[in-house]
Order: sequence, then structure tokens, then C-alpha cells
Amino acid sequence: MYVTRCEVQGAKCEAPRQKGTLRSRWPFLDAPDCPMELHALVGHRISRYNEYTRLYGQLRDCRSVKECGDISRRLLDAYIDNRQCTQELDYYQQHGKMLGRHPQLRHFQQLSRLRSMNVRDLLKEQQKTKDNIWRVNSEIRKGDKPHLLERRQQKLQEYELKLKEINRLLGE
Repeated sequence: MYVTRCEVQGAKCEAPRQKGTLRSRWPFLDAPDCPMELHALVGHRISRYNEYTRLYGQLRDCRSVKECGDISRRLLDAYIDNRQCTQELDYYQQHGKMLGRHPQLRHFQQLSRLRSMNVRDLLKEQQKTKDNIWRVNSEIRKGDKPHLLERRQQKLQEYELKLKEINRLLGE
């Protein structure tokens, strides 16, 4: 990644700028046997990179410490997610198989596992997921651990997506 220099209130800062194209960096993306999940991951990576560059521009226009902190947190989240995507793609290029650590790839693995289940197992999984949703909602309502709120909301969203897919497979 190349950087361009700028000055903000007398301090130097670096703005991100990509070098080359994705297909020149990861030529396996053109291969007919490239997994569909990696193509989706590339799209996700592009979105997160665009978010990162947009937030970087907003960082200079902060009016308060709270606003600056919020933008910084979102910027770091986008940057870390972008780096995880890059790590997955680099690993695939070196080893010819997926690392599987990125949350989006774990979601794809879960979907393929659900699609291979029979109806009986899907019904068990549906009940288990409903119970998990109830449990996480209960923990959120208690509000006794505010430092876990964001993680719990993320888990709730994951469970709801899983339940939605199970219901779709069951025809509900």
C-alpha cells in the first residue's frame, strides 16, 4: 500500500492508496476453480477499504473528542477487517486452500453445513438457535455487563441470520 502525505494542524498524516489491481496481486481470482467465497471476500474487502478511506477523510473534520473516538473506532474496525481479508487471500495464494478465519468465510462454511443437513437435524438446529437468540436477548436486557453489549449484539445478529437460513431451508 502506498501512502500520500498531508498536513493536518501541523502534524503529518498518511492517507491510504492502493497499488496495482486485485487481479494482478491475486491472479488465482481469474482461475475457473477459484472458490466463490473468495470472490465474495474480495467484494467485502473493497467495501471495507472504501469505508476506511472515507472515514480517514472524516477524521480530519472531527468537532469533539467523542466524535473523533467514534470515527477512529469505525476506521480501525474497517482497517482490521480489510487486513483479515488480505490475510485470507494471501494464504490461499500461498497454500491453495482457505485459512477460514474471516467471519464471512465462517458464515459461508456454516451455510454449507446447514444445507447438507437432513430435516430432522435442521429442526434440532432451529430450536437450538431459537434458544440461543432468547438467551442473548435476555443477557442484553439485563444490561449488567455493558462492555459486552457490542459482542452480544453481534452474536444476536449471527443467530438471527442462521435462523433465517434454517427457516428458508425448511420452507417456513
